[in-house]
Amino acid sequence: MRARRQHLLVSAFLAVLSVPAMGSIKVVPEPGDERRETPPEVYLAGEISEATVSELTSLAAGGRLDGAIVYLDSGGGDPQAGMNLGGLIRERRMNTAVGRAGRKAGQPSKGQCMSACVLAYAGGTFRFIDPAAELGIHRFYRRTASSTDLDVAQVMSAAITSYLIRMGIDPGLFARMVQIGRGKMELLPHADASKLNLVNNGVLPAEWAIEGKLGSVYLAGRQVTWNGTGKVVMSCAASHQIRFSALYDAGENNRYIVRSAVNYSLRINERFLPISTLSKPASESGEYVLASFQPDANMLWAIAAAEQIGFGFHTGSADTFYGFLISVAGQQDLIRSWVKHCTET
Repeated sequence: MRARRQHLLVSAFLAVLSVPAMGSIKVVPEPGDERRETPPEVYLAGEISEATVSELTSLAAGGRLDGAIVYLDSGGGDPQAGMNLGGLIRERRMNTAVGRAGRKAGQPSKGQCMSACVLAYAGGTFRFIDPAAELGIHRFYRRTASSTDLDVAQVMSAAITSYLIRMGIDPGLFARMVQIGRGKMELLPHADASKLNLVNNGVLPAEWAIEGKLGSVYLAGRQVTWNGTGKVVMSCAASHQIRFSALYDAGENNRYIVRSAVNYSLRINERFLPISTLSKPASESGEYVLASFQPDANMLWAIAAAEQIGFGFHTGSADTFYGFLISVAGQQDLIRSWVKHCTET
């Protein structure tokens, strides 16, 4: 019964639009290549089916593709397989982009991702889009009418909406799909894809909250990006001051930052405000590089009015620095209130 229902869901929502007959997956370099120093590139082309999911599952066994970028170039396929593929990509912490294998590694050619491919693309932790790449969406429907169409449509609509929410995509994307005329494909503008959080270009949404630990209360902001994770912790200090702690997870660069940092700055939007005295110079703290200081009145004013807040670790070279920015969008009132609480209480 379960297999029959699965077959019904698949057959009911295959797109009328034609897609390549077969899919193929190419990994560069091949899994298990000991010379590989960075995550591999996975190029997936053609129709997306359950066979595609099985092939990538086999290739990814043992964590061999963890952190890889999956380049998609597909006209579509089975929407259920697209969601299954996206779920596998997310489970293995892989990222997605649109493109086809180019002449050199890291230089993919223009690609397109249509129909069920968009569902697979949504599975990437980080979802990149090249200016020339195309994302195509349309309404999923069956070729012939039957008495079960409405029931199946409701089940599949719920499945797609639930999947998009689970992947962190605005369910408005599905609403956009169902508004498209029967048998038509619509290219989704990149700006719209970004607003729906389908495209994030290596930056996940920022998180701000007042937290507590061991009797201490503080304001924390955190943002995960392709280049690392930045975190800001602001706690109340003596004499109506604020202690500002910057934590940066730069992966393999952490130890280099600790050894090489000679100057530091508070980052406010695109500005760098030099920090003359640190409470705690750069040191390793778990998976982070940690530094802290007490902002002066001018810095606190800048923090309260910022759109982005971050920190810079500067090396001896004027051309090199490491650091992060965290978006403050929608959280300005929270930050202003916290600054006022600490400086006036």
